[in-house]
Amino acid sequence: MMNRGRDPPPSDHSKKEKSSNNATNNNAAANTNTNSNGRRAPSTNASSKTYLLFLATCIFVSMTGNLLHHRIADPHNIHKHAMMQFEMTHLGGKQKEAHDEKKNLKKGAVGKKQGVGQQQQEQGEGIPHWQEQPVHDLAGLNCADHGGPENALAEEMVYWRDIPSDAAFKSPIGNDDEGGKKKYLTFEPDGGGFNNARMSMETIVVMAHAMGRTLVMPPSQGIYLLRKDRDKQRVHFSFDDFYHMEQVGYEHDGLDIISMEDFLTLEAMTGNLKNKTSGKVSFPPNNRTNWDGMDPKPLKEYLRDVTLTPLTWKPESCLAAFPSDDGPQHFEELNDMLAEIKKDFPPWQKYKDKPTAVDALPLERLREAVAGRVKQLCIYDGVMQAAPVVHFMCYHKMRVRMLTHFYSFLFFEDWRQDLWSKRFVRDHLRYSDEIQCAAARIVASLRNRARNRNPTTNPHGEFDSFHIRRGDFQYKNTRLEADEIYENSKEEIPDKTTVFVATDHQGMPWFKPLANHYDLVFLKDFKEELKDVNTNFYGMIDQLVASKGRVFFGCYHSTFSGFIFRMRGYHAQKDKLDGWEQGTLHHSFYYTGEKEKHSYEHYLPVHSPIYSREFPTSWRDIDRGIDELSSMEVVAVE
Repeated sequence: MMNRGRDPPPSDHSKKEKSSNNATNNNAAANTNTNSNGRRAPSTNASSKTYLLFLATCIFVSMTGNLLHHRIADPHNIHKHAMMQFEMTHLGGKQKEAHDEKKNLKKGAVGKKQGVGQQQQEQGEGIPHWQEQPVHDLAGLNCADHGGPENALAEEMVYWRDIPSDAAFKSPIGNDDEGGKKKYLTFEPDGGGFNNARMSMETIVVMAHAMGRTLVMPPSQGIYLLRKDRDKQRVHFSFDDFYHMEQVGYEHDGLDIISMEDFLTLEAMTGNLKNKTSGKVSFPPNNRTNWDGMDPKPLKEYLRDVTLTPLTWKPESCLAAFPSDDGPQHFEELNDMLAEIKKDFPPWQKYKDKPTAVDALPLERLREAVAGRVKQLCIYDGVMQAAPVVHFMCYHKMRVRMLTHFYSFLFFEDWRQDLWSKRFVRDHLRYSDEIQCAAARIVASLRNRARNRNPTTNPHGEFDSFHIRRGDFQYKNTRLEADEIYENSKEEIPDKTTVFVATDHQGMPWFKPLANHYDLVFLKDFKEELKDVNTNFYGMIDQLVASKGRVFFGCYHSTFSGFIFRMRGYHAQKDKLDGWEQGTLHHSFYYTGEKEKHSYEHYLPVHSPIYSREFPTSWRDIDRGIDELSSMEVVAVE
């Protein structure tokens, strides 16, 4: 049940104490009514009644204010009420009907997998609400319930695919545990900006599938830089606000996803979680199960105490490797492969413009994966496999942080599973329809603007785009002035071109050197297209719009720019644009200087700096082997 934040009723002792305090205060007030000779000052009945009335009014106002503070200003209630208001305001058409239906079915809906929910219901087990069948379809993009545009215009945003056979794939690890008892993976979102949290989340979700564990999503909470207009809209978010997470879990046989509230209700409140040190049953702080909108620190500390926390799994020092079959001997085979590679450890430059085939033998793929960087593996050993709950922390002081790309940290012995993981992220961990449709409306408006400016020479309404990062960015070498950015981009973007600028810089005069040459357009110029959209979604919308530019210039070291490059890679593969076989991008650049400007015109293997940019291996040839996935067999190591 939700904690409404009420104060407990006062005890008899507190009432007596309060009465005694009032009497003392009254005596003190009486003592002050004396003159300089120590004689009592004269008083009247009228003044006494006025004073008592004033005192009673003050007490009433204080008590009422205290009550209202706890009932209304409690952050948990602020989040809940704001969310309810937001849903009822913005969920129209079929989604509003689905919202109402879900309210009625929440306690007893049919479960996620075929017949499982009904069976659990008959057994009286109860069904976590994230396992009800969602109403959203991840295939395609339909903006009818999101303010448009029409499907023909929205379609250009789609880089993902609907691959039914991928939904049936289960990891060879952890899905056949004896007794069928669920095991879980919990995690703490990265404490940096949203794109850092996104990268970490992608890695965790793929790991949950690889380990055969039920993924527990963190409660909604504040996210760095996503707290705009807190008095007008909700500012606590879960990943389900940006992605269709419940649909992801529903569609995949090999991945269960539940909320933190469901996890705590099913496991913590039933006494299944024990303190690692004492071995005693441990319950959540204050027996709270719903942590949405609350300070997450007590919950984090509790989870760290009752779970296995693999502190050595650090992306900068090891590669998490998963064999193509279960059993300790198969994990040892991966270590044997690494030992063979270390005899002649290759530099990353060996693979520049020479990618390893995506279906190569495991030894050759592992050789490129570790080239020039890590020399040890993170092994999902017997201790980790036996743990009921594995918890990944984000704790900067201990340098424990899953700040990496999933494809740079996770290695799968079977190439088909490796490509499955990359398709899974592309096809399912994409922004929600609400965000996609808002971006589609802006792209349609941008194309109209560009077309109207040059109807003869630009009939398709092509525009170019920038992401210019300034703000609090720690990499000072990227903080070029606008005239320098123009000099670095003028060869690729002709004068008078319509250019969309995604940026965190608010001062418009700064952009004048660019505006002197280009028809500059910013997100703020599309108020009608963004009507009723939470302003905290603007960053994701900026990314999507910028990804559709004919030519794109991004900011080096920016994870925000990095994801734009990756989406452009997805589009290039789908449309088979020039260079798609090698995974190269021929109209995507950095504006920060010649050294890194043309990086994406080359195939580069994963190498440092890793998290702050993207690599072609995340999109190159990832649709290979779809038909072979159902017949995965162990590939012999040669």
